[in-house]
Amino acid sequence: MVLWGLHTLQARAVARRGFLRRRIQTPVGDVHVLDAPGSGDLPTVVLLHGLSASGADYEPLLHRLRRHHRRVVAPDLLGHGLSHDPGSSLRLEDLQTALVHALDELIDEPAWVFGNSLGGAAAVRYTTLRPERVKGLLLSSPGGAPMETGSMEAFLRVFDLQNHGEALAFMDNISRQSGVARHVYAFVARQRFRRASVRALIRDFAPQSALSPGDLAALTMPTLVLWGTDERILPESHLPFWREHLPDHAELQEPGGYTHAPFMDHADDLTARLVAFVRGAEGGRS
Repeated sequence: MVLWGLHTLQARAVARRGFLRRRIQTPVGDVHVLDAPGSGDLPTVVLLHGLSASGADYEPLLHRLRRHHRRVVAPDLLGHGLSHDPGSSLRLEDLQTALVHALDELIDEPAWVFGNSLGGAAAVRYTTLRPERVKGLLLSSPGGAPMETGSMEAFLRVFDLQNHGEALAFMDNISRQSGVARHVYAFVARQRFRRASVRALIRDFAPQSALSPGDLAALTMPTLVLWGTDERILPESHLPFWREHLPDHAELQEPGGYTHAPFMDHADDLTARLVAFVRGAEGGRS
């Protein structure tokens, strides 16, 4: 109940600044969405969040992007935020099913899709299934790179936050928060990773659920990948996977000082990079 209340407060704060809160029914449960018109000329942009997070976590980015895009949409993945919570029965397949059905109903024009961490992998999967609905991909520290079983097990232990000290160390690898805010974020992170649906997803991760080189090679739309020099959550082996298998037209940037969640500490710079890439791609189209 505490966690649900925190997510509700976050969503209401975003809604007070002009976002509509919607619920979209899917075959595996309803999806909560933040949706707002923008004042810009760029196409709709969809933002997909990472493991244990929610669409409202993108608040620093949501309002900035509204100045440039015609519409900004941020769903909560199944079992996250205020979307339906299947608890310990949640699986990656259900996460993707809910996302596809929700975006099929929400999006009325081909959109740009931004994804961070798990949201990056989900964005690639969605693009594979609905290429005609995606104008381009914007990925920040995307997850989904292949790992052997032993390496994956070691990686997933990163999210097993047993105490406040471990949660603080985790947050220090996510962002550059300090003072009281650092402790608040650490407390919230620990609560989120204790959620039954999130623990179920972690158990469901397996080598066969990873993206393949073919998944990346098949990306025909404009694609930007941002991988910060201060990335400390994803294994070092993940960046070479993206670098080696992205198609030639894709762009890989390694911004200095970016951590795993640059929207928390570098929202202005991140917005500028995303908008510049989108404008360049849109301007180059006939």
